[in-house]
Amino acid sequence: MAQVRRRGPNKYLISLYLGRDKTGKRKYFNEYFHGTITEAKLRAAELTVKRARKGPSSLTRNIEEYLEKWLEQVKYSIAERTYETYQYHVKRLIPVVGHFQLYGLSSFDLQQGLNTLQGKPKTIKGVYGTLKTALRQAVAWGLLTTDPTVGLKTPRISREDRPILTSDELWRLLTAAEPYKYYLAIRLLALTGARLGEILGLQWQDIDFDNKTMVIRRTADTKYRKQKSDTKTFSSRRTLTLDIETIDLLSAHYKATQRKNRKIVPIKSDNLVFNYNGRVIREDAIRRTLRYALKKAGLPHMRVHDLRHTAGSLLLDAGCSFPAVAAFLGHSSPATTAAVYAHAVRRENSVATIIGLRRQDADQYADQRRKSR
Repeated sequence: MAQVRRRGPNKYLISLYLGRDKTGKRKYFNEYFHGTITEAKLRAAELTVKRARKGPSSLTRNIEEYLEKWLEQVKYSIAERTYETYQYHVKRLIPVVGHFQLYGLSSFDLQQGLNTLQGKPKTIKGVYGTLKTALRQAVAWGLLTTDPTVGLKTPRISREDRPILTSDELWRLLTAAEPYKYYLAIRLLALTGARLGEILGLQWQDIDFDNKTMVIRRTADTKYRKQKSDTKTFSSRRTLTLDIETIDLLSAHYKATQRKNRKIVPIKSDNLVFNYNGRVIREDAIRRTLRYALKKAGLPHMRVHDLRHTAGSLLLDAGCSFPAVAAFLGHSSPATTAAVYAHAVRRENSVATIIGLRRQDADQYADQRRKSR
């Protein structure tokens, strides 16, 4: 039975003997309790029962030891980059909460430790998320009876309005990007709303020149320049219809690739559409191209991913429904689309077509093609 000692008005110290450590030193679990003596004794009884259920080996494990074991267990069941993120977060967690014992762990203890974390709110929120994932797994494994992360107050992150281009601004950007090597990649990102990894993971077999379609069936790890065998989620697998100009540009890019390689590669091959010596091209190459094109067009700086937000917003401006935009962008549900893009919907502008080009420009291009035949 745990001992209860008075430490002030309505304040008690509950001490529970946990046994001896490897050096023979006695180990105790101590908890301060605020309330009446009767309530303190009930809490002491509760802790004693929990100790009997758990056994001394699991009770004496602290969060640092547990998190290290947890990383070992999940390493081969998650993506490489996710594992690296977890590792970074665990390194941030150990100095502030690593000393807490799993036994008797409370939300209050965690909150006090986590409140000392320093850094950007978004980063700290990610650290909170990793801790929640890890400790909920501890509950599933039977190491904890309840989830101590329930009730944690995560840092509030103010919504940052990302830059969204109008249809005219998008056309200016594409015009400015034409002279650059990776113009076609920028064009596909802007007009399809695809993720960067999806565009860099495209293979020639994913392009249907006859039906003017592009299939998203895999992605690429842009950090390690590796191809992945599947998309980010099941819903990310989708078929997108391309405009005539983009199909013509892809055809020209294919022919140029053939001449460069000095060998005939079937269109239905698994060769990457965009590659450097057969490997996925560097993410920085696309970022630089976008940066140069934005500056040339007189537009403010934006991330590559903001082109995806632009595509979604323009479609919503045009009157497309959330389910339609969700399918176009590869979201798991319209609710995701609504949460991410609803705030960016503008009412003063709309686009004529799904590709975001002004109708008159599309018509002019069609006329030029007819005259050139």
